[in-house]
Amino acid sequence: MAPTLSGLLVLVLAGASAALAHAADDLFDLPLEDLLQVEIRSAGKRDEEVRDIPASVTILTRAEIERYGWVTFEELLSNVPGFFLLDTIDERLIGSRGTVGGGVQLLVNGVPQHQTRQKALTIPEIAQMNIPVESIDRIEVIRGPMSVIYGNNAFLGVINVVTNEIGRNGPRFSASYGSRDSGRLFGRLGTETDQGFIVLNAGGYRTDGLDADYADMMGPDQLAALVPGMHTSLDGDVPQRDLSLDLSAGWGEWTADLRYTQKDYGVYLFTPSFQDGNQALLTTWHAALGWEHVIAENLGVRASAVVSEERVELSDFDFISPVIDGDQTMHYRRWDLELDLVWDPRPNLNLLAGYRFRQVEDITNMAAVPPLVDQINRVGNFATNDLFTELAWTPIDRLRLVGGVRLSRLPSSYSYTSDNFLTGIRTAEDIAVDDRNLLTGRVAALWSLDSHQVVKLIWGTAAQDNDQIQFPEPERIATTELIYVQTQPTWTLSASLFRNQTSNIVRTIQRVNPSTGDYQAVDDNSGEWTTNGLELIGELRPLPALNLSASATWQHTEDRETGIDPGYSPALLVKLKADYTHGPLSYAAYAHFVSGMDTDWNFVDGPTPGVTERIGERVDPYWNLGANLRYRRPGSGFYADLNASNLLDSEIRYPARELADFERGLIGPGRVITVTLGWAF
Repeated sequence: MAPTLSGLLVLVLAGASAALAHAADDLFDLPLEDLLQVEIRSAGKRDEEVRDIPASVTILTRAEIERYGWVTFEELLSNVPGFFLLDTIDERLIGSRGTVGGGVQLLVNGVPQHQTRQKALTIPEIAQMNIPVESIDRIEVIRGPMSVIYGNNAFLGVINVVTNEIGRNGPRFSASYGSRDSGRLFGRLGTETDQGFIVLNAGGYRTDGLDADYADMMGPDQLAALVPGMHTSLDGDVPQRDLSLDLSAGWGEWTADLRYTQKDYGVYLFTPSFQDGNQALLTTWHAALGWEHVIAENLGVRASAVVSEERVELSDFDFISPVIDGDQTMHYRRWDLELDLVWDPRPNLNLLAGYRFRQVEDITNMAAVPPLVDQINRVGNFATNDLFTELAWTPIDRLRLVGGVRLSRLPSSYSYTSDNFLTGIRTAEDIAVDDRNLLTGRVAALWSLDSHQVVKLIWGTAAQDNDQIQFPEPERIATTELIYVQTQPTWTLSASLFRNQTSNIVRTIQRVNPSTGDYQAVDDNSGEWTTNGLELIGELRPLPALNLSASATWQHTEDRETGIDPGYSPALLVKLKADYTHGPLSYAAYAHFVSGMDTDWNFVDGPTPGVTERIGERVDPYWNLGANLRYRRPGSGFYADLNASNLLDSEIRYPARELADFERGLIGPGRVITVTLGWAF
């Protein structure tokens, strides 16, 4: 029987008191030496200790997120070891270990989110980052190829965002206001009982966005090509308004998740605006149902169904000329059905086997911007079938061997149609897939030197779909990694040597030819890269109330075809964090460093015929320093944060991209001060 409203309120209050009782269970309260024994499920779809996971793993808890006071999910990711973000106004691309964009599979409560790589579409990756930081109970970051477990697009790793641990982190409400007319509202209700749980997270965020002058970002030729009436700065053209609703529930063997996000934000298209700028409305929804049943003591089965849909609408285009107007809509839906079998025939032998069916449908890309383009592109519905298995064997106490393989049966062809209303030409073709059997795999050996130390040797492959219909084969990556982890009561150290070999890389260059005014695009999938890198992560707790952490990731990526360094591939990332708690106050400082970056190559029309040059200048390295002061008296629900991001107001430049092709680089946000007031029940 469904609970009444009054009954639900009683459960919420009960859950609030339970949350206080469980607060001490947070990972923050564990001795650092116990972190290897923490169990998570996202790495292998089964509960595993961190020491047994064949990957490099980072976990962020609710307590840590609160101490550092990060305001947005993007800011949080920027401070995760090995990650960097690339801002192109209309996009926020996640970069990891020398590669940027599309390579990380995002999960929310274990549910794979709508993928950003899809044939004939350029779905913005920014949609995945519409997650209120206040809703996050824990984040699990697993680096390295994960296609064996999650299929295509788990290319560089997996991020699982947990938002439903109401028994550990109870209901709360908060409001924030900051610079650039930024602000957020957040509310959480829910409870946990012996039979199940229910959690509702609702949040909104807004900001006026960037405000840099075009004269500081464009080269002389770009400035000379501007026409009278164009705006002189980004100020007012790129606001952002976010909405996120997240409902998660469990009862007995069943779980259900509903998620809806909406992002209304300004974008930049080739030239400055004349009037109100270009706006994009991006909406995404997910619905997931899961069932988990224990058949016998050593045998379990899980079934899940996921449907999601995403729509991107750009309206009232405002670029090139004040008389140009138009819109663009991109849309598609996916269905996933998955069945997993978890079997432990012996204490030292564990097997995961599964099957996934995925249907992708209603793929449409409609653009009407006369006189540049007026056409509709469609891809016919198609399905993929995946079989996968992974076996873990512990022949002796200290040695664990892991091996897995995934066979993805791709469609025989992609049915593509394009109606060009400017020319009256209709194109219809079936693009054959030469190799329908896509194999990915991984093997690993994990050696526990003692209870404090583990060495992991891993080799794995992964695949990543691309958005170009003429290149049906996915991009591929093969990774070899050697990891050493040591944990002691007051410190931890992780060291990783890795080598990535990436092939079938697709690159798309889009621009308006300044001499003809024509829109042009060139696609290329000949990229082959080799990346060699080293990653060090350390954490120190010299006092119970003092935490220090540092990480450094060095990598070098080389294009094997040309021997020239690819763009958007910083050689060095450094992350520093420190926090101290004294009574009701906690003081935190954090910083991240991103070394200089080159842009990609201009494959369309370089200044000299036959000569290929980069589409913009190399941007300088930068430091981004932040600080947070938090007040929370034990036993009281009230809390307050004073947060400053980019505290030193450093100039941050992001290298030119296809649409935001600022020759000198896009200037990112300056100092932002945010005040937050909240109440936790």
